[in-house]
Amino acid sequence: MAQGTFLTGGERKFDDSFCGHVALQRALRTAANKVEGVADVVVTLDENIANDVGFELLGVNPPLYPTLCRTTQRVMKRFNSCELAAMKKGDELSPEEASVFDECLAELEDAKTPRGNLRLAWDTVTGSNKIIR
Repeated sequence: MAQGTFLTGGERKFDDSFCGHVALQRALRTAANKVEGVADVVVTLDENIANDVGFELLGVNPPLYPTLCRTTQRVMKRFNSCELAAMKKGDELSPEEASVFDECLAELEDAKTPRGNLRLAWDTVTGSNKIIR
């Protein structure tokens, strides 16, 4: 349905809660814009993001960024149903999930090259939607 890779840098580089909410919002908005009519969505979260973002969305943990959490919940309401699913360690990846991880790793490797550094700098300066600040 929707695809893309988001890179983060600077002070937000290791802030899983902030980056998780922003990436989830962007992915859900992209998916909502591509689908005609009513859609049901299942969001699969890895263990780290499930602990940082998933529990906040479910109301188990208090949100670190209440405004971001409310915005994510509002974006999730664009769908008929939006369920959160978590991956566990040792679970077998579906071919789609393995493909997504491969694409992300390839994007990270590309960002380490001189050409990738230049593109990353350009995307940062131009305010690309692929960069989480």
